[in-house]
Amino acid sequence: MKGVEATPEEQERLATGNNNGSLDCKLPQQQEPESRTAFHSTRVFMLVFLSGWVLQGMFLTYFVSVTTTIEKLFKVESKTTGTLLAATEIGQICTALFLTYLAGRGHRPRWIACMMLVLAVGVIGCMMPHMYYGTELLEVHLDSHTAGAGPVCAVDKNSSLIKCDDAQVKSSETRSSITAVVIPWLFICLLVVGVGQTGIATLGIPYVDDNVGSKQSPLYMAITIGIRVIGPALGFLLGALCTRVYVDPLSDPGYDNTDLRWVGAWWLGMVFIAGFIVILSVLMFFFPRQIKQSPQPLPPKKSKEKNEPFFKDFFATIKRQVTNDILMWRTASSVLHLMPISGVYSFLPKYLEKQFRLPTHDANLVSGLGGILVMGLGIITSGVVILKLVPTARQVAAWTAASAALYSAGMVLLMFISCPEESFRMLSENGVTSNLSCSANCHCDGAAYTPVCGQDAFTYVSACQAGCAGSRQLDNSTWLYYNCSCVDEHERGEKVLNTLERYEVMNSSQLEWGGLAVSGECGGPCRQIYAFIAIFAASMFIHATGEVGAVLLIIRCTDKHDKAMAMGVIQFAIGVFGNVPCPIVFGAAVDAACRLRDTACGLIGACASYDNDSLRHFYLGLSAGLMFLAFIMDLLVWSKAGRIDMNPAEPAPDAAPLAARSPTDTQL
Repeated sequence: MKGVEATPEEQERLATGNNNGSLDCKLPQQQEPESRTAFHSTRVFMLVFLSGWVLQGMFLTYFVSVTTTIEKLFKVESKTTGTLLAATEIGQICTALFLTYLAGRGHRPRWIACMMLVLAVGVIGCMMPHMYYGTELLEVHLDSHTAGAGPVCAVDKNSSLIKCDDAQVKSSETRSSITAVVIPWLFICLLVVGVGQTGIATLGIPYVDDNVGSKQSPLYMAITIGIRVIGPALGFLLGALCTRVYVDPLSDPGYDNTDLRWVGAWWLGMVFIAGFIVILSVLMFFFPRQIKQSPQPLPPKKSKEKNEPFFKDFFATIKRQVTNDILMWRTASSVLHLMPISGVYSFLPKYLEKQFRLPTHDANLVSGLGGILVMGLGIITSGVVILKLVPTARQVAAWTAASAALYSAGMVLLMFISCPEESFRMLSENGVTSNLSCSANCHCDGAAYTPVCGQDAFTYVSACQAGCAGSRQLDNSTWLYYNCSCVDEHERGEKVLNTLERYEVMNSSQLEWGGLAVSGECGGPCRQIYAFIAIFAASMFIHATGEVGAVLLIIRCTDKHDKAMAMGVIQFAIGVFGNVPCPIVFGAAVDAACRLRDTACGLIGACASYDNDSLRHFYLGLSAGLMFLAFIMDLLVWSKAGRIDMNPAEPAPDAAPLAARSPTDTQL
């Protein structure tokens, strides 16, 4: 038998320790194969890795889902919460390139595990403000939303109905001092979250691609990206559940989540997320450096390699990425693809609340089920199609461009779908607050935003603005105002009539007491939300079908050694030019549509009312415009994609493994 070579199949059995007793002397100097455990499995790694990625995505959208609560509790603008969301991307920028360079040549699972622990620390830090200031801040919030009647008309200029007393001034100062500490703290914690999520985002996909065949890679990529989308969806669902729970779960406030005084348990979901991230990080430490075993033993490491600097060829590697024209155009496309999606979802719950009058928990449910889960379905579907049809690189690039164009068209179409604009008497046509002559003698300057709905179907900023002289309490949170000089007493608005019938005061003598108004905005039924969900979901599905092909173009247009680094370049560019400015820009766009801000004792708080037309144009128009720019970048990628081989041949059985050829060997 001397001189007879083993077949590739027999060599593979030798490398994996499964030789069934045959050919036991063909490779006399081969090292003993390491013992294989349950962690020497791509499927097990996918389970742990994807679970971690789901939890990472859960936290990001969970934080988005509670931003409305944070704005209400801390009295901050959307630009401020947008800056907080940008902190996670700043953390990624600071670590993406160096981490992918070092960890891409080292023990990737261990690097991922350490980054998951960093992520858990950041998440735990985000809920610390509730532990330190929760009770005190809740008392301040309740002081500013007392259960009493709103301010009514005060003919006496020195009346104390509008003026802030010492307790209110002290509460406002307390809130300001707490906010000055909490907002920077949240920024730092979200910065740590961004550092932690870099490992999962940039190291997991190359590790999976190295351990599966190129023919199976599209399906694994589709599963990876598709399952990742489940995380943001679950984050919105978790936010919907937690905002239905009172901020202090052990107490009963005596009112429901539709009351202005309600504050949801914005911190509760972070406890769940952080705990599971810690468990998964421990499991990640047990995975080997490489699951896919090489048919030949690794050559002994030379001692001089240990003395080589970590960054021996760092700049040469960067140069290879920067001079790769396809990668650079694909990077620009990735940034422009992500910005409109990230920007829309950063404020989607708020948009649904203001545009379609949905409560916070319902807005989070629609955001999770109506958009993100549909995106996951589109991603998985496209992966299966690529696996079956095996398209060329130009075909993949063409569809990516088409998906961007169709998404942009969908956003333009959504700009024409909304509920009827709320009718405010206290706003002029250009959106600036104006005093009404009928209540000019009521001295309403400084009144907080406590809207009332008059029987003329107009909404007033307060009972004082409506010129109401008196009030009567109907239940814990509903008040009836009468003798309102600005309200036409001959009209019969639906909300006022329904309230009078519900509380059996229809035939009360109060009907003779001039114009009537009830607490809250007039609102009204609106079914346009269903048309919005249908078009929005279709747009997200179509755009998601281009995701798998886009990732494959990235990892196929670079050398195998540089796949992790290419992902790092993409992540770095997305962070610098996309995710950092994106929530700030979209937050500014949302704030630009604000027409009335809440005030308390001279301090300006969050936006109380938006101009729906401006909100649609700024918010959706910005998303459509950015995606159209992505379409142009995709066309440039398509023009050059003919050089990309989407299905490279598998390496020969005797090919030197990647680990053996690595210029450095950075272990964790």
